[in-house]
Amino acid sequence: MLLRILGKSLARRRGRIAFAVISVVMGAAVITALLAVSMDVEQQVAADFRKYGANLVVVPQSDTIEVGFPGVTFGSVTEQGYIEEEDVWRIMRISWRTNILGFAPFLYSVVRADSETASQDVVLAGTYFDRDVEILDRYSSSDPEAITTGVSVINAWWLSKGKWIDRSDDYRSALVGVNVADKMGLEIGDTFTISFKTHGDGNMTTSEITVVGLVETGGNEDNQVLVNLQLAQDMTNRSGKVHTRQVDALCTGCPVDTFAEEIEGEIDYVEARTVKQLVSAEMSMLGKFEGMMAMVTMVAMAASVLGVTTTMTTSVIERQKEIGLMKSVGAERRKISLLFLSEAAVIGTIGGVLGFVAGVFLARSIGLSVFDTAVSTNILLLPVAIGISVAVAVGASILPVRRAQAVEPAVVLRGE
Repeated sequence: MLLRILGKSLARRRGRIAFAVISVVMGAAVITALLAVSMDVEQQVAADFRKYGANLVVVPQSDTIEVGFPGVTFGSVTEQGYIEEEDVWRIMRISWRTNILGFAPFLYSVVRADSETASQDVVLAGTYFDRDVEILDRYSSSDPEAITTGVSVINAWWLSKGKWIDRSDDYRSALVGVNVADKMGLEIGDTFTISFKTHGDGNMTTSEITVVGLVETGGNEDNQVLVNLQLAQDMTNRSGKVHTRQVDALCTGCPVDTFAEEIEGEIDYVEARTVKQLVSAEMSMLGKFEGMMAMVTMVAMAASVLGVTTTMTTSVIERQKEIGLMKSVGAERRKISLLFLSEAAVIGTIGGVLGFVAGVFLARSIGLSVFDTAVSTNILLLPVAIGISVAVAVGASILPVRRAQAVEPAVVLRGE
């Protein structure tokens, strides 16, 4: 009986129902489009920020000693600390490990560089370029047994010319900062010598290396010579030691400070420091993007609620005699409410389906025109669009339904 009455009611009022459906379609389309864009573009924005490199630096804990006379301070002396290379894999033991895109350890030394045209002191930086690091004790059995990481993974934009060092056992190649290359007259393919004198015994170690690429970052790296970590350790007699570790963490669903705390908990002799400017810029951009999405979504939902409320209120006013007649023959208030709420649910379902389809095309248009990226179709958004549309339509019908419940049969049947 209810379905028959519902069908006839919808058929008789096709025009008003269509207006309500269009209202829901507009809201559902906007919600679907913004959710689809948000899911795809937020990751795209975060990935674009990641092109700027690591956003977290791990350093060893060091003791600082103030020096001077009583009442006169000459400054402080900091004890040099190291991170054990054998512990670098432990970063993949934290709960947010799936958000770690890569990492690279660094060992720094001042060496003498001699080319055919110049000789000067430069900073030698030993690191990983493209290396498979074995996870000796995995956090979960589903985690990979190894991760491919290095500077070419987390700082791909550093390379301005040439190629990366692609083998971890290549001890004859180097990437040279553009300032070093300019001062020493080096080009890709040139060979030069680096020398390191060990403190204490005065022993000199030398190595002849070839330039395979140029690095330009606008930072300290422009004044460095980058080689494989093993070469730097062997030359400076610091086997298994590193000074720092740069970490590239994707932080769209968690604060990067959480990474820092967990890393310090996993490796108890280090400090993890965030690159505040980069993290703040990333989180601010993503926060503004999410805020804009939420605001537009609220406006779209408000428009849908207004359209459905107007339609259902008009329907109640037009059908007062019908409602009065139903009550006079024994229809309960609950059944009358169920009739109108069922109409609202049908409107919400139809509007949700059509809105999803429209939203998919709208999302693609927004993605290409605004963000210059193709937004994929996520079928999981269909039940979300239908659920929200039905909830909006039913919620917008509550006040009209209460008005229908308040209809007095005797009054409306007398034509008053």
